[in-house]
Amino acid sequence: MANPFVYYRADALEDLKRVPLHPVTRLDWREDLAMIRRFYARFGKDVDPDRFEQYVGSPLAIVQDGEIVSFAIPLSFRDGETEIGGAATVPDRRNRGYCKALLSGMACMILKEGKAAALTTEQSNLPMRKAAEAVGMKRVPARP
Repeated sequence: MANPFVYYRADALEDLKRVPLHPVTRLDWREDLAMIRRFYARFGKDVDPDRFEQYVGSPLAIVQDGEIVSFAIPLSFRDGETEIGGAATVPDRRNRGYCKALLSGMACMILKEGKAAALTTEQSNLPMRKAAEAVGMKRVPARP
């Protein structure tokens, strides 16, 4: 069976392209939990920060009118890189550049910490693939 995923990576700030940016906010799992839960509820999910593994970092989001419209989490479970995970935009706010702004902001944050920025998505997720390429992430071979 073929690998259903595609992998992207940026190894240096110079890899990133300048993209139209929306303000990106760093959230705190405890202080912003109510807002994070409202965001997840729009996708039929709940979140409990007490169950998180140690490798989950502080999320970044685009917040408008006190609500999250786009969200991503840094996941560190491989040496030398941090995965941009859980990236999502609420359906009624898609196609406005929020994902690109979020991926660019998260990749920049990760690279400034001295790690490579990585992203894994399904082959069929063309919007995410296009967003990763638009911010300058390069497709890399499948991971072992």
